[in-house]
Amino acid sequence: MGYSKKMKAAVIRDNQRRIVIEEMDVPEYGADEVLVQVKACGLCGSDIHGFMDAESKGRVDGLIMGHEPSGIVEECGENVKNFRPGDRVVINPQFSCGECYACKHSWFNICENGGIIGSSLRGFRQGAMAEYVVVPGENLHMLPEGLSFEEGAMIEPVANAIHAVNRAGVQIGDNVAVVGAGTIGLCMIQAAKLAGAGSVAAVDISDFHLDMARSLGADIVINSSKTDPIEEVKRQFHGIGADVTLEAVGIGETYRQASLMTRKRGTLALFGAVKETELMHLYPFLHRELNMVGCTGFDVEVDISLKMLLEGKMQVQPLITCKYPIEETESAIRKSIDNSDKILKIVLVNNN
Repeated sequence: MGYSKKMKAAVIRDNQRRIVIEEMDVPEYGADEVLVQVKACGLCGSDIHGFMDAESKGRVDGLIMGHEPSGIVEECGENVKNFRPGDRVVINPQFSCGECYACKHSWFNICENGGIIGSSLRGFRQGAMAEYVVVPGENLHMLPEGLSFEEGAMIEPVANAIHAVNRAGVQIGDNVAVVGAGTIGLCMIQAAKLAGAGSVAAVDISDFHLDMARSLGADIVINSSKTDPIEEVKRQFHGIGADVTLEAVGIGETYRQASLMTRKRGTLALFGAVKETELMHLYPFLHRELNMVGCTGFDVEVDISLKMLLEGKMQVQPLITCKYPIEETESAIRKSIDNSDKILKIVLVNNN
């Protein structure tokens, strides 16, 4: 269906080095789709890396980024029955076909034909750094009245963290190491504690991030720029290392550290990935018989995430360092890059 209004959108231009605020037509929506007025959208590290990387296939000229939105339903396609205009919603940004082997097993995040809004990696899909976005009705979840739009925009990282903890199989009493205390890592710390972890160690190079980790439940904090994190994790965990390690950075050195701080026959869950390829040392996996688990996105964890936030069992407000209007998207990105050791999550807001 068409829609006659115009909207502002933050669009990538000039070989991924500039964001231009452009006025464009509000996108059309189909019978199974919903037009959402975006109220808040988180700025993800993948957006920043893709924007700064001129060779990125996921963030290209003409793209509207943004896959962490919340907002208000503006219009619904005729086949959408569970939502109506005015509903407060969060958006699952992942698309899935519903027919492939993965989808038949409810593994929607690894659909053979899937993709994500705000990315051109697997199909060009415009995102939510704009006043409006169109998504399938099945991608919506009600945002409870007790949660703000900014908290709603944090559902994607919370669900990612819960998914990673579930994939890693954290059990009651496990000693867990989380490498990287950014937004995802800080959510992982909380999720691991909820899953029953006996003790959680946070590893990062920023004291600011580590202070936040401790305030959100980390029992041990390790600044890896000052202390060998491998030896310190082993020392803290009975000389053998972590039962489970969650890697949330995504570079060769942190992969190495994570593999060596995990106990023999322990589990290493890899979530972080700055680039498509990165050096990984194989001997730790072979000689320590580690279990390696890959994690990307989430499948059924959105409603669980909303429940955890609504009940106060996970906290995201402390992670929101600052807010920017959509018109200042590029300034928000530059601030995130220039002050990375003091920034956790920037949320873009629409006051329309």
